[in-house]
Amino acid sequence: QHYKSITFIENMEVEQVRIQRKRKFDEDDDLNTRLEELIKRIGEKSQESLETNLERLVDILDQEITTKKEFILNSLVKNAIGQPEKMTIYSTLVGLLNVKMFSTGGEFLVLIMERLGTLIDDAEWRSVQLLIRFLADLINCNVVLGASLLGLFDTFIATAAQPGVKPSMRDFLLYSVMQCLPWIGLHFSDSKDQVEFDRLLDILETEIEKREKHYMPSIRVWSSDNPLPQIEYMDSLWLQIKNMRNNNWEDNWIIRPYVAFESKLESSLQHPLPQFELPADLEHTQFPLPTVVFRIFDTPDVPNRPEVPKLPRFNSIDRFLVEDAIMNVINSKNMTKKECAESLLRISGRSSMPLNYMLVEVLFGGLLELPVPRYSELFYGSILVQLCQLMADHLPQVLAQAVAYVYERLDTMNTVLVDRFGSWFAYFLSNFKYHWTWSEWEECVKLNQTDPNHPKPKFLKEVFLKLLWLTFYEKLKDVIPEEFVTLLPVKPGYNHKFAEITPENRLQAQCAKALIESIKNKEGLDMMLGSLDPLPDGAIDGRELDPVYPEAKLEVVVQTILRVGCKSISHISVALNRFRDLIMAVMPNQDAKVCCLKITFSFFKTNHQLMCIMIEKYLNFQLIEPSCIVSWIFSPYMLPHFDRLYLWQMLDTTIKFCIKRCDRIKVELEKSKVKLNDKKEQEAGAPDPDIAEKRKQLVQAAEEEVDHYVKLLEDAERSQKEVFLIVVQRFIMILTDHIVRSEQESRYTQTLWFRCTRDRLRQTLVKYRREVKRYMVTLQTLLFTPEIEPKILECFTQFKGYIA
Repeated sequence: QHYKSITFIENMEVEQVRIQRKRKFDEDDDLNTRLEELIKRIGEKSQESLETNLERLVDILDQEITTKKEFILNSLVKNAIGQPEKMTIYSTLVGLLNVKMFSTGGEFLVLIMERLGTLIDDAEWRSVQLLIRFLADLINCNVVLGASLLGLFDTFIATAAQPGVKPSMRDFLLYSVMQCLPWIGLHFSDSKDQVEFDRLLDILETEIEKREKHYMPSIRVWSSDNPLPQIEYMDSLWLQIKNMRNNNWEDNWIIRPYVAFESKLESSLQHPLPQFELPADLEHTQFPLPTVVFRIFDTPDVPNRPEVPKLPRFNSIDRFLVEDAIMNVINSKNMTKKECAESLLRISGRSSMPLNYMLVEVLFGGLLELPVPRYSELFYGSILVQLCQLMADHLPQVLAQAVAYVYERLDTMNTVLVDRFGSWFAYFLSNFKYHWTWSEWEECVKLNQTDPNHPKPKFLKEVFLKLLWLTFYEKLKDVIPEEFVTLLPVKPGYNHKFAEITPENRLQAQCAKALIESIKNKEGLDMMLGSLDPLPDGAIDGRELDPVYPEAKLEVVVQTILRVGCKSISHISVALNRFRDLIMAVMPNQDAKVCCLKITFSFFKTNHQLMCIMIEKYLNFQLIEPSCIVSWIFSPYMLPHFDRLYLWQMLDTTIKFCIKRCDRIKVELEKSKVKLNDKKEQEAGAPDPDIAEKRKQLVQAAEEEVDHYVKLLEDAERSQKEVFLIVVQRFIMILTDHIVRSEQESRYTQTLWFRCTRDRLRQTLVKYRREVKRYMVTLQTLLFTPEIEPKILECFTQFKGYIA
């Protein structure tokens, strides 16, 4: 009993120690949470001034810095990157801490440089640039030596200027320096380091001016610079920086809270930056690719009223600063559209800038970025809808103005972006009950009568077709003004060829009826095929056909199965899965599969949405290979549809299927290799011969699984390569044929059709650059040879410049 009492007391003491430790950990967690919250929320709306709040926060951090130094410094870096709109506030905070504790400032710079190296290794390029900007802004708070910062910039520029550095890496390094200049230019213009700073600017200008930009036609939104020039992002920022330099480095946007603490900050000592070297293997890293700065608004586009702020010119640094602030919010809040929209409206400086114009321009720029938007098209569409609801008195009018500007420039707009803009516009209309100022677009109706291929009526036709994917035909017809009804597509439906028996289709119609009865009776494959025996193998309606495959039987089977499954998408999936063997039995080769696609397109000729879905179903059920779909898309049969969006959506679906299939098999192959290694380790550690033999069998099974996935991957990659080669080859053939015929007939070569098709070729190359890059040697050797037309060859030249 005495022993039990001692044990109980000991257990109580252990429990008390555990509770004390837990309480200490909980207190530490609570303190960390409070400090994190204070650092995160500094600069938000408060009854006190920002200067007062900064001083109070410095006092709090100073009290905890001895025990929480690592946590506090890491939190400052994290928030400076995560909330770049408050970067100058955090640099001021660091400056004030440096005044109180000089050693802390030095430790903070060490932490920043270590974090910079980590971010570069992880290829987090946006965070890299924000951290460099934060580091540069610390010079305004007397934390960093000016010569030391210029030395870091020299390292970036010298690396960029080295012979053989790939253009994307060079541009990133130069841009990382350039984007800091608006924050530090004023400081260096009146400091002992001015001469060195001016030398750095001269070197930057030299490097920027000697850049080649052959890729520009591939990423331009419009082929014309009227009314606003389209400037590549590096050239645009440099033009704005030169204007800022000429204006004594003044701006109307950057908040500089450190000015209020100038006398206090000047009393502190500065730190040299720790030695920093860029990683040696950066050449093999994928850097951000070039873009064009999107512009639709200029100063005269904003109403000239006292209550409306003036819009800066496109070459003003304020334009860059506001756009950068908007993009920072989008980058950090893109996961939740409502929070993102609300954060955009809270951007500081609204009173000095027409934020509604800037928001629309930046969001349109993101939506219409080539080759693909940074975020999904749905994201940009939903944010614009959300902003229209939050700013109902201001933003819808600006958005309508922007749509009108884009609409007026459709004739020079990249074809891919016309499609993307039309898809967004249809989505936007569906969210606002299809209300629009249709009367302003009545010219479309007249143009459709005189020139149906004009970009404006073609655009509206695509918009209405897209709206049919979002609503019912009757509803759309009711809400669209009567004069625009002629632009509506045909009511979606199905074309079942054997619904009625005619003298021309009598035999096929009878067989189709017999097949339906066989299906209803749930008969086997042989019985279903027997119902097709009366049909000939090589002719339909008296037409002489290739006797290699039974086209007449194929048409009956496909038409019948589509008729059975056309009630809904799920019905189609069930029908294809249930009758897969039947379809394969009458579709024995590539020609038959192309014929199957023709029959399917004929059935859904007024329901293009379901045709796009059918392409996906054929691929997923492995009924038709991707190469067959590509051959069908580029066949003479589909040439009349070459300017329609749904055709290119089907091509995109096919290419993406190939890519995803390869990626999926690679994942499974890696899993099987890991499994094989585990089995081999287990075999090596077997305790006796019997267990060793069993584990040897497991190793053999794992090896067979690896071999299986290796074979699958080889076949998938071979199929993918075939698809890309066929796509490029057919593009070249079609464009070459157009040029030759035009020259023979003395017609203008650069027609709208030619420009649209060439835009599609460019987009295919740059959108799928990762895959196309693997086939560069083959493309250059077999397809893009010096003998082909220069107007076609330049697409490949531009592509090589873009991915360099």
